[in-house]
Amino acid sequence: LFHVVFHTQHTHTNTMSGGMKYVESLVEHHENFPIKGILFHDVFPVLRDPLGVEILFNEMLHKITSEVQEKVDIVVGLDSRGFLFGPTLASRLNCAFVPIRKKGKLPGECISIDIVKEYGTDVLEIQAASIKEGAKVVIVDDLLATGGTLKASVELVKKVGGDVKLCICAIGLPELKGHESVDAKCVTLMDMADGCE
Repeated sequence: LFHVVFHTQHTHTNTMSGGMKYVESLVEHHENFPIKGILFHDVFPVLRDPLGVEILFNEMLHKITSEVQEKVDIVVGLDSRGFLFGPTLASRLNCAFVPIRKKGKLPGECISIDIVKEYGTDVLEIQAASIKEGAKVVIVDDLLATGGTLKASVELVKKVGGDVKLCICAIGLPELKGHESVDAKCVTLMDMADGCE
């Protein structure tokens, strides 16, 4: 495979608000999960806290509306934690939600792409008719690490005609520089450490 690396932009919250500091305090960290050497940042505890959820969604919406000056047509959520954020963000933005899933999970005609992730390989798919040509798209996921999943997802959205305006993730691992491989602007809300002792 031939890969072209595009110049991309990445922003994150340098000075977190008190609310986002609270959200960050809810994230749990698990060493050596799912494999040895990985420090896993678990966003599920945030979703168990109604105040944390409200703060996180409001911050995501603020970032999207600040970064994208046009009406968003579609929020694309990545399998599977992007599904936790995508439908609610889409509803609040008054636009459609479209999932990108692992191979074999979506019915009908699908377009697929192979990816290399932090700890393995995978195939992602999107329904061929889910995005109209020129639709303005925001892609959402829980974590930006090496950027493999996000890079492939941007390529997949472009294959079906979408115009990716922004990728937004709740957590970023800036040491891995994953945003550098993604051909779209990336925004993360909480930056955390990569790896474990």
